[in-house]
Amino acid sequence: MQRREFLASTVGLALLTTCLSGCGKGAKSKYGVVKFGGKATYDGKPIPAEFTLLFSPAEGRQSGAKVGADGAFYAKYSSAEDGVQKGALKITVGWDDEVNGDVPADFKEFFDTYSVQENALEINVDKADVNYALEFPKK
Repeated sequence: MQRREFLASTVGLALLTTCLSGCGKGAKSKYGVVKFGGKATYDGKPIPAEFTLLFSPAEGRQSGAKVGADGAFYAKYSSAEDGVQKGALKITVGWDDEVNGDVPADFKEFFDTYSVQENALEINVDKADVNYALEFPKK
């Protein structure tokens, strides 16, 4: 396993676990959190199940989502609240190769590109949307 892949997977899973466990069950965010989900694609193809998505705002807490069948995802802000913070978000991806094995060959370039913060996909979320078409372009 390459060091960068290991670090990205480890950091990604740690952050996803942290954001899903919450920092005080039942407490609502002081930030505007809206429900957010849809279908994630890369170069027009659905992202395979088991990838994770991390939604990082400039300030506040990250949200996470595990990709399901056909690229479907639904973000969790905490164990008590679904969604993402409104505003500008940077999205990175994770893959747990210890659980899932190697990244699928046709998504290796996708993982190598979008697993690092410097290459994060940037979007702006201003309202709830559970049918969002999240397209990661080929770089």
